[in-house]
Amino acid sequence: MDAGPVPDAGAALPRAEHPAPGMTRTVRGEGRSEEQALEQAAVALCALVADPATVEVREEVEMECDAKDLDHLLADWLGAIVHNMAARRLRFRCFAVRLDGRHLFGHAFGEPMDPARHHGALGLRHLSLTRPTVRRSADGRWMAEFEVQG
Repeated sequence: MDAGPVPDAGAALPRAEHPAPGMTRTVRGEGRSEEQALEQAAVALCALVADPATVEVREEVEMECDAKDLDHLLADWLGAIVHNMAARRLRFRCFAVRLDGRHLFGHAFGEPMDPARHHGALGLRHLSLTRPTVRRSADGRWMAEFEVQG
């Protein structure tokens, strides 16, 4: 899949509460579409381990997920992102998502971790993600949220 141009990370900032160690907080991404909400939830997740503004776009990683519903798709998507950050020691700045039914085609844009520049509220080994939820609000905007235990 050709992702086209790299998304502008500042175009629609995610709303995220960053948990203090030992606390549970809700992390949320919002957008005009399901895809945008999933993209912004991913940015909010990544902001917990590194400020996305400090991450340069040097690499692109493709990910695909399938699930029976949007809530499970969000969980699988975030799990794939955490896996790539941990296993490949990457940090991500922004994302592009395309949905085909309940199949997600995702692209993550970032670079290898640089300890001198990439600081965040939590380390990857401290992340526990629960209660993924994707829903449409009364005003038509989409929200993808999950809880993070820090």
